[in-house]
Order: sequence, then C-alpha cells, then structure tokens
Amino acid sequence: MGRSSFANGRRALAGMVFGSLLTLASVSGCAKIEAFDLVREGNALYKDAKFKEAIEKYDAAEQIWPDHVTLYWNRACAAESQVLRMKKPEEREERRKYADMALRDFQTWYDRQDVKTAEAEKQVLDHRLNILNADERCDDLLSYWFEKQRNDPKNENIYGAIIRQYEQCGDDAKVSEWYAKRTEDFPESVKAWHALAIRRFDPLWPDPESGLAYNEQLPPAERLKVADEVLGLLDKAVSLDPKFRDAYVWRSMAYTQRQYARVVIEEPELPEEKLEAILAREDLMLAWKQQKAVCDLDQLEDCPTDLEALKKLEGPCCPPPPLDAAAQAEDANLRAQIEAEMKAALEAPVEEETDKKKGKRKR
Repeated sequence: MGRSSFANGRRALAGMVFGSLLTLASVSGCAKIEAFDLVREGNALYKDAKFKEAIEKYDAAEQIWPDHVTLYWNRACAAESQVLRMKKPEEREERRKYADMALRDFQTWYDRQDVKTAEAEKQVLDHRLNILNADERCDDLLSYWFEKQRNDPKNENIYGAIIRQYEQCGDDAKVSEWYAKRTEDFPESVKAWHALAIRRFDPLWPDPESGLAYNEQLPPAERLKVADEVLGLLDKAVSLDPKFRDAYVWRSMAYTQRQYARVVIEEPELPEEKLEAILAREDLMLAWKQQKAVCDLDQLEDCPTDLEALKKLEGPCCPPPPLDAAAQAEDANLRAQIEAEMKAALEAPVEEETDKKKGKRKR
C-alpha cells in the first residue's frame, strides 16, 4: 500500500506542478514567482527522495504565498513519504509530527478545492488511511471504521474492515468478538458463518515442523470440541446455501481433524474403546462425503476402479469412498450393539440400588 501511494503521490505531484504553471500565468508579483520557485525546488528534492529538505522548501513557499493550494498537496506527499520510511521505535515521536503534517495538508488541499470531486475525496481518504496505518494509530483507524459502521450499519463489508484493523492492531480478543458479532448482525450471511468457522478452526492447525497432520499441543478432547464447533458453524452456512463450495471443503477438513482426535487403540477391549474406533471410521466417511459434495458441485466423474484406466485419465476425478457399503453396514450394527451394551451397564447400578431400597422397606 505504501509503495502504491508513493507512486500515486508522484503522479499527482506532476499534475499539480503542471497546474501551478497554469496558475502562475494569471498571477503577478515577484513574491509569487519566488514562492513558485521554492515549490519547484521542493519538487526536485522530493523526486530525489529528500523529503525533509523538500518540506523545508514548501514551508518557505507557504510563508510567502499561503494561498498557493498546490504546495499543500506537495508537502503532504513529502510528509507521507517521510512517515513511510520511519519504522524504528525511536523515530515514533518524530514520525507522528510528519504524520500530523501530512493529514493536515491533505485536508487543507481538499478544503480549498473550488470543485470537490468524489475522486479528490477518495484520494484524500486513501492517503489518510495509509498515513494512520503507517503511524500505527490503531485508535484513530478504528474510530474511522466505527463511524463508517454507524453511518452504514447494513454494510457487512465494514465488519471485515474492522476485523482486519483489529488484526493489524494485534487485538486477538476483539478479532474473535467481531467475527462473532458479524454472524449476530447478519444471521443470513453465508460468508459470515463461514468466516467464523475458519477463525474457530485456527487451534487445529498443526505445527509444520512437527510433520503431523494435527496439533499435538492440543489435547484430543479439546480438538474434538473445536472440530464439533467448527462443524456446527459450517452446517449453518450450508443450510443457508447448499451450493457454497468452500463450506464443504472446510467441513471435510474438520471431520478429518475430528478423526485424528479419536483415541483409537489397536486391540480394543472395553466398549468405549471399540466405539471410538467406529467413530473414527465414521468421521473418515463423513470427510469423504464432503469431498464428494465438492465433486458434484464441480461436476467431476467418479474415478475408475481399474488401475490402467485411472492412469490414462487426464483430468481430475472423484475418489471412491474409504469404506465400502458392507463395511459401513457392519460398523453400524456393531455400534448399535456397543451402545446398547453401554446403556445396559449404566442402568444396572440404578436397578441394583432400587432393589436394595425395596429390600430395606420390606424389612
């Protein structure tokens, strides 16, 4: 953004210099000629990236000809360029001085325009945001976006701008708050629910250096909880728009993370251990079903089962399910048996306690 503004500033500066030549033709007086010479010297210094020296020339020109509108634009561009190069912590105080100068001069230039065009207003606004960002003025930037949001409360894009601003300010708690607020204020927005889901997915990302497909720093129970929350948010997005492709992509990733969070024992003995293995396979199938939904939206054909035919395939195809119908049916029956066994085990102590109480009453 800084480089772009710098280039735009130079182009605008060239236009302003040309405009000054036209203005000079209708203005008389040695003082004005002297002021124009100072502006021209400042412009040459600006082009050589000697921004402080250029500002001194513009200051001198202002003392002679304070109504010369062009010098305010030129000085603002020089001050902004100086702000962009001052990134050291010890330069913060001096940087703020130049930022204030640039903000003031851009506004003065705009206020003194005979005809205030939308283009000129946008130019000033773009420079203002660039300067405030470079000067790390989070509060000022947030105040700007909050005012925009108050004036246009139905503009969902402003919420995205506020979120990005909080990200730049390093306020993670507020970032999360505004992601959630976006869904509250725009409950019918697919993108709002999708964005919140992606935000909540963050803890599941693995450390690239670990070589693992999941975040080992997060306990399995916590990963399950996060994955379930993400899936709930994505389910909301899909219910609003069944053809929203990205939601299926992220649902597949969330189901995969849920599968990784299952604690699967190689030779399970307890009913809970056996059930966990079945749930892991179910998550694997659910992840594939999301991929299949993407394939259907992309109108991809199923991959051929014949290996030779698969090798000859030129474009992408949809992979087969990881479990066949027979394996899925077997898992479903086994799950029903295990859950019935677990339910009976839970109810048994209650029945025994009831029998004991009945026996005491009989005595």
